[in-house]
Amino acid sequence: MCNSSVLLIEIECKHCTTHFYICRACYSGQVYCSGKCRNEAYAEAHRKSQSNYRKSYKGRKKNRINAQNRRRIDKNKKNKKTVADESAFPPSFRVILYPILSNTMPRCSFCGAFGKVVDAFPPR
Repeated sequence: MCNSSVLLIEIECKHCTTHFYICRACYSGQVYCSGKCRNEAYAEAHRKSQSNYRKSYKGRKKNRINAQNRRRIDKNKKNKKTVADESAFPPSFRVILYPILSNTMPRCSFCGAFGKVVDAFPPR
């Protein structure tokens, strides 16, 4: 945990645009408020790059081959009915350990240390 005379900076999450504070001890270049936001943003970027790949000549060719293989496999399969188990996927939520509350001293979102907000950390 950080000490009592802590300097904090305010950062806006690049995914959900939530503002959060972080101290120098916890700061290591974060741009996301939580691991959940980071994973969602990475998945979104991956979907976008996959979409661009699928639009290229090489991606369209690969998709044709895969579709042909799927059709070939589906011909050999008998109709199987499966039950989708929705309980396997828990509801999604964002976890910020120490959210910003109005009328309180700012605190680090990761370690919970109270401190003073500055625009940038001073050089060591």
